[in-house]
Amino acid sequence: MLTNMAERKHSKKLQGQVAIITGGGRGIGAAAAHLLASAGAAVILTARSEDQIEAVARHIRLAGARAIAVPCDVTNSEEIEEVVEAALTQFDRVDILVNNAAVIWPVEQVFEADPEEWAYNIHCNLVGPFQLARNVLPVMIQQGYGRILNITSGAADNVMPGWSAYCAAKAGLNMLTRCLAAELQADGVAGVTVNALAPGMVDTEMQADVRSIDTHDSNLDFSLFHEAHRHGTLLSTESAARLIYWLVGPWSQERSGQIFSRSDAHWLEQVEQDLA
Repeated sequence: MLTNMAERKHSKKLQGQVAIITGGGRGIGAAAAHLLASAGAAVILTARSEDQIEAVARHIRLAGARAIAVPCDVTNSEEIEEVVEAALTQFDRVDILVNNAAVIWPVEQVFEADPEEWAYNIHCNLVGPFQLARNVLPVMIQQGYGRILNITSGAADNVMPGWSAYCAAKAGLNMLTRCLAAELQADGVAGVTVNALAPGMVDTEMQADVRSIDTHDSNLDFSLFHEAHRHGTLLSTESAARLIYWLVGPWSQERSGQIFSRSDAHWLEQVEQDLA
């Protein structure tokens, strides 16, 4: 990862900017943190796992970029406030928020799901992004600049039996994205954008967790994920990070309130052209 960062140092499109990335200890969040830092951003990594985010932050600092780790459970509003306060204390501004933290559980039919676990999923995947956006928006509006990116999923539009909480939360996240963008537009705030990204089936620990579920005695069918893993078609976290980079960078300045998907071939072509 350090070599990759060194190779990208010629591109500093985010120089002087400050990015908060939730779920930054592994997977897509960690890959995005490395890439945004290599593009010049100071990165605040947050997740429940302090050892993981500190390890990522340490790698970024060793490569000559700026990064701090601030533990946070995104279902805890007080801890969210502490993350934003740490960003302002250390770097004086917040330009980018990547709402990436997510949980998949419970993966069960509704009548079998634990109500508290179901509610925690909604709080992590939907209420957390709302709370984070609510905390950074006043800063971004005052600055006259900001990028909020919500990491969503195709599960927002496609019914997945057993995934009721995750599907509902991601569908809500898409609508939250559109509502926030519409509010900013109505208020004449041109410099702050809000978008969402469905990065596709990425090779993450969450994917591994889904494949580990025993579905033999149920009606749940996760063969799609097993086949993707078996055929090597799961996407890399680095490829997802490139999409995030485009969406929080200067290339997306005219786009807000949109749900971007890796399935959009025309957009992918534009990303590759801009980042070449």
